[in-house]
Amino acid sequence: MPLLAPNSRSRVVGDLACQRDSYLRTLDSEVTSCIEWSPPKTNGSKNSSKNGTPAPGPGKLYLIEFMDSVLFPEGGGQPTDHGTIIPISSPSVEPIAVNSIQRQGLRCVYQSPQPLDPGTRVRQEIDFRRRWDHMQQHTGQHLLSAIMDKYDNLESVGWGMGAEGDINYIDLPRKPTDEEMQTIQEKCNEAIRNNLSITVETPDDAKSDSLPEDYDKEGGVVRIIKIGDIDANPCCGTHLQQTSHIGLILLHHTQSIRGTNCRMYFSAGDRAIKLASSSIRSLRSIGGTLSSGMGTEEVLGAAKKMSDNLTESRRKEAKLLLEIAKYEAERVKADLKSGKKAWVYRSSGNLDYINSICFEVKDVLKDGGLIVLATGEKKTSGQVVIVGEKRAVEEFVEKMKGVVSGVKGGGKGERWQGKVIEWQKGEIEVLKNLVES
Repeated sequence: MPLLAPNSRSRVVGDLACQRDSYLRTLDSEVTSCIEWSPPKTNGSKNSSKNGTPAPGPGKLYLIEFMDSVLFPEGGGQPTDHGTIIPISSPSVEPIAVNSIQRQGLRCVYQSPQPLDPGTRVRQEIDFRRRWDHMQQHTGQHLLSAIMDKYDNLESVGWGMGAEGDINYIDLPRKPTDEEMQTIQEKCNEAIRNNLSITVETPDDAKSDSLPEDYDKEGGVVRIIKIGDIDANPCCGTHLQQTSHIGLILLHHTQSIRGTNCRMYFSAGDRAIKLASSSIRSLRSIGGTLSSGMGTEEVLGAAKKMSDNLTESRRKEAKLLLEIAKYEAERVKADLKSGKKAWVYRSSGNLDYINSICFEVKDVLKDGGLIVLATGEKKTSGQVVIVGEKRAVEEFVEKMKGVVSGVKGGGKGERWQGKVIEWQKGEIEVLKNLVES
């Protein structure tokens, strides 16, 4: 992205309207600069930035800077705001949708599909539902990290905000116990109920080791976010004004990463409520499908019983397939002894089934002959194994490749094994005819 020319008329990131008042929804401002930009092509890939912001598509965009901004530029772990801009002199025109605002050093830059001349007065309007969700997750993370900091070796070493409707995570040096997670969740929600004040300070002597390399601390503003008397941390993001606005914090599960490190998943506010409601509806639906009660333990018990039954059914199926393989092997032996090639096909067969037949007929194959074994059915994947005298195998493989598309495999000597990505209409019948011709 090209850099905009120096501009002393615009407020710096750290002192934007959205950071001075994160509850502000509209702002009248003025264009201070606008340049054309052609985003790099993505070769058709569906790229997206972290935090779920769509990557720029093909075509021209315009990089616009305003005197001030009610829309927050992506940073500090918080995604870009979405919103609209509309020239005040032409209020009847269609609002210009803006879905990417980025920081360039100290500058807040909008990516707009339409140009605006410097000096144009505009009204900026924010998608406040999206902003509110981001603030609940971000402020929730600050509170959660502050609570965990009081535990031994549970300081936050990184975090990520999930895309809309998804869960967030915090990276920790170790895995918290179930009891610790329960207590941490209770303490977070107690702080939410106590409705602690959340304030922003900008002291001249603020220290921060986490500032981006391209952020000029001397010319910029370092913001310290304070949650009551339990936390004070530098952050450029937008935040709620009181802990009660977080609503609630739910801790979900943990996942081991990078050795002893642990990733703990959580959600906050309206997002947590929606996820909990969705989980309850899903639990009831699963309970109805399993003909069990709707309680968690009842559904888990019914699911385990179904899993056990499925495991037992698969065991019995495997045993039956092996028994069928022995009977099939007797037919193959008769075909081979009569000097013919042998064809074996079973749509539900697997490699164990194929190998069992090959084992049963290996002694007969010493006297020559060829056996072709196939599994799968039309529009699904399958397997092909060809066993026999080396030259016969090689010749048949070449013929097969001419009639079966999407078959890939290999082998040496007396066995060739491959996979058909997807059987096409008529290919299994053609392969059978090739064997029997």
